[in-house]
Amino acid sequence: MQKAHGTGVVSFLQAGARGAAAYALCPAALALSACAPAAGSPPAAAPPSAAQAEGAATPSAAQAAPALLDIATARVVDLTHPITPVMPLYPGNKPYASETLSSVEKDAYYSSRFSMDEHAGTHVDAPAHFKAGAPTVEQIAPEQLVGPAAVVDVTAKVATSPDHQVTVDDLRGWEARHGALGARHIVLIRTGWGARWSDPAKYLNQDAQGVMHFPGVSVEASRYLRERGVRCVGIDTLSTDPGPSQSFDQHKAFLGAGGYHIENLANLEQLPEAGAVVVVAPLPLTRGSGAPARVLALVPASGAPGK
Repeated sequence: MQKAHGTGVVSFLQAGARGAAAYALCPAALALSACAPAAGSPPAAAPPSAAQAEGAATPSAAQAAPALLDIATARVVDLTHPITPVMPLYPGNKPYASETLSSVEKDAYYSSRFSMDEHAGTHVDAPAHFKAGAPTVEQIAPEQLVGPAAVVDVTAKVATSPDHQVTVDDLRGWEARHGALGARHIVLIRTGWGARWSDPAKYLNQDAQGVMHFPGVSVEASRYLRERGVRCVGIDTLSTDPGPSQSFDQHKAFLGAGGYHIENLANLEQLPEAGAVVVVAPLPLTRGSGAPARVLALVPASGAPGK
């Protein structure tokens, strides 16, 4: 993908807004428009009809209106877990390691060297992770790394079924409340699993045979999102595929169609279902299949967590 150069803060945030064709910037204020996607973005499918949405409500004028994000008063929520040697890892990954190279006391400055796998901690999966010749992490265009958050809450379903896979109906439920998902959205799946992060055994949730059990996203839901041009799916679990998966069909469906993932997100319970803006900052590793990332959300002062 072609990278933008010399992008300023205003245009960077503008590019991440859904329908960046129109925006208004006052002192410390950014208006996020719900107009058509910017040039170069994947075309969004037309909003589903009532029959297609199986009863989903048509977005109201209020739902489609631009939302005003006051940067000066917005809350900043860190959606990133700290990188530590004891954080949960996908089986087979090596723990994070750090080596001190110099210290302030001895050398007048502190520095160290670290090593870790690309897909550890809060991290991005690039399209190349599951498709040969697809963009690697440093080739994800900057404007694809900023966008309005659509937080899909499935915590109640996960409480009764840890292997729950997000369904098309789960996504349509969000659309019924907030309007159609589109090409500028970053869809974040809130499962409640992030509360287990401090206990790796509970986070992996392996049974006696070593099979992991945690929620993920269905292939059907992934295809539904890509049909609408949604750029990214993030989740507060070890993988966007459900724990028992051995074939990674969700990864193949979403990454293979040009999207990217964020895995091991934190603090999703602090976000409203709609209204926040997400900034994703992976390390731009050359030829990286993914990379650790700092992920931040800007939440309007009036944006209450949850619903």
